Amino acid sequence: MGRITLLFLRRLWLPALLFAGFSAVCVAVYMRTEGLRALDAFFWIIHPHSIEYRSVHNATKIFSIFVYVGVFAFQVWIAERVLVTIFNRQGLEAWKSMVNDANIAKLKDHFIICGYGQVGRTVVDQLKRWEIPFVLIETNEGLYRELLNDGVPVIQGDAKRHDVLLQAGIQRARGIGIVIDSDADNLYITVTARSLNSKARIITRAGQQRYANAIRNSGADEVIIPEYEGGLMTGRMIQKYYPEQSSLE
Repeated sequence: MGRITLLFLRRLWLPALLFAGFSAVCVAVYMRTEGLRALDAFFWIIHPHSIEYRSVHNATKIFSIFVYVGVFAFQVWIAERVLVTIFNRQGLEAWKSMVNDANIAKLKDHFIICGYGQVGRTVVDQLKRWEIPFVLIETNEGLYRELLNDGVPVIQGDAKRHDVLLQAGIQRARGIGIVIDSDADNLYITVTARSLNSKARIITRAGQQRYANAIRNSGADEVIIPEYEGGLMTGRMIQKYYPEQSSLE
């Protein structure tokens, strides 16, 4: 919501400021020519049909035409700024971001995925296929925008931060999959996630065997080593071509 507000302020501050100055000048003129109070003069600006043209000076009539045209021009300008803000790329992204954040805030019993590398992409594709509720945390702004446009529930931020995990709903989540390419980061996120939700199921990626035990001892329920798992799978595939060796297992 703050991003949309900022976009509107950025687009509308100039016409709003100029309209305020225009209104102040018009109020001053009406007060001087017709002896009106400031409130009555301002009412004439926003509601020119309230002016009794038979009882005002000719100069006031001419000036009122200028005021009417000026107010109409400002209305068109402000409307154009609003439409541009809503329908340009930044505006659409802001609306999508607001809807995305609202949907994430409603999630519960979901899974949080940290990282959108090769492993993270595969996990996200599977969760989408199985219609399992999830939210993705990714630091890269370009990937965040791409995922947002694709309708993927995503948060841009560092999963090591408490506030980012809380925004992802760690306290309401069934579990978290930590698949970043850094063992040190994965270890830190595991500790943080466990401190925020003692009942969450934590699945963490390890790049090296020596980190696996440390991650498991830090609170992870499952530790996966993609290279190791890939090696086992490749070995099993090769084994199929040597059925006579199966008895050696």
